[in-house]
Amino acid sequence: MRIKQFLPYRFTIVSLGATLNALRKQLYYELRDLDLRVVEVRVSRADASQLASTVVTLRCAPEQRKQLGAIALRLGQSPDVRRVHWQHESGADIAVLPA
Repeated sequence: MRIKQFLPYRFTIVSLGATLNALRKQLYYELRDLDLRVVEVRVSRADASQLASTVVTLRCAPEQRKQLGAIALRLGQSPDVRRVHWQHESGADIAVLPA
């Protein structure tokens, strides 16, 4: 029996402060549907009219990495998103998507 190895990844989403909660919910539901476990969530915001960010740390099996890329691409296409940064927890960038 092969044991799945889950690797840590980090999503950073920079968006308009007013839409950050909706984007976080969208990301949460997509990760939950993939059965990926969120380990930590950090939110940074100045006020609702300015940019805000959320950093979501999660664990993912290597074979699900493509699905994470698809989520990052979808989020990056939202008109309210300014940037999606996806990286391995070690700091190695996987994708930086300016919106």
